Amino acid sequence: MDQIENKIVSIIVPVYNVCQFVDHCIQSIVDQTYSAFELILVDDGSTDSSGEICDTWAQKDGRISVIHQANGGLSAARNAGLDAAKGDYIAFIDSDDFVTENYIESLVDAIFVSDADMAFCDINSSKMAESKNTFDKNTILTARECRQWLTNPISREYVIMVVSWCKLYKREIFDSIRFKDGIYHEDEFLINDILFSIDKAIFVPEKNYIYRNNEDSITGKENAGNLYHLHAIDAYVHRIQMALDHDEKDFAALTFKWALLKMTHFYKEGDDAMKEKVRQMYMPIYKKYEHLLTSKQRLKYILFEKAPNIFCKLFI
Repeated sequence: MDQIENKIVSIIVPVYNVCQFVDHCIQSIVDQTYSAFELILVDDGSTDSSGEICDTWAQKDGRISVIHQANGGLSAARNAGLDAAKGDYIAFIDSDDFVTENYIESLVDAIFVSDADMAFCDINSSKMAESKNTFDKNTILTARECRQWLTNPISREYVIMVVSWCKLYKREIFDSIRFKDGIYHEDEFLINDILFSIDKAIFVPEKNYIYRNNEDSITGKENAGNLYHLHAIDAYVHRIQMALDHDEKDFAALTFKWALLKMTHFYKEGDDAMKEKVRQMYMPIYKKYEHLLTSKQRLKYILFEKAPNIFCKLFI
C-alpha cells in the first residue's frame, strides 16, 4: 500500500468560461480519498470569473497550481498541463464535470495491481446508450480488445474508450504523444495514438466520472451544425490508416464504413455550407480506401456521390 501511496497523480483540468461549474469540479477533486496528487488548472483565457476561482483554490491548497494563458483551445490547455505535470500518472477532468471521491484511488489501484498502461472507468451520463455487455469486476483488456470498443460509434463502449477523461495513464504514454492543436474532436485523434502504443488497459466498471450535459460546450446542441465537427472524419481517416499500417484490415474496414456513414449523416442534417464541405471530403476518402469494401458495398456508397439526397432517403 505504501508503494501505491507514493505514486503522484497529475490531474489536468482545462478551464474556459465555466464559472458556474468549476468550483464543484475542483471540490470533487480536493475531496478524493487518494491525496497524493497535483492539480493543474489551466485557465485558457477565460473572460468570466473562472480564473479567479482557480486562483482562490490555489491559495487554499498547496497541491493546486494555476496556469493562465491566452485562449488557445482545449488541446493547447491540456498540452500546457502535460508540459507542467510532474506525476507518475496523468488524468484529465473537464471543468464542467466532476468525479466521485474514490475516482483516483480506484484507477491508481487498478493500474498498480495489473501493471496496465491505462485504467478507465464507466461514465455517469444521461446522454449515453446503455451497454449490451455486463462487467461485474475490473477487466484487463489487450490493446487490440480496446480497439474493438471503437468499432461502433453509437455504443456506450465507444464513448467510454474514445474520451481522454475517465482515464488514468502512466505518464510515459505522453513522452511522445500530445493533443493536436487547432482542431476539434482532439480525443478521437489521441485515442488512436494511445491504442496503437500501449500493451494493455484495465476497465473499472464503476460510474465514477460524472459527465455534465453542458449545452454551451462544443458538443452541445447549439454547436451541432458547426463545420468543425468534420474534424471527427479526419480522426477516422487517421484511425483507418493506423489500422492498415498495423495490418488490421477488418478494423480499418469497419472504421471506413462508419466514416462514410458519418459524412452522409452530416450532409443530411447540415446546412448548405456543411453539405458542400462533405461533398468535397467524400470522394477523396472513398477513392483512397474503397478497396476495403465489398463490391456490393462499393455500389451502395458510390451512390452518395451521384445522388446524395437519394442515398440519404434510402440509408440515413
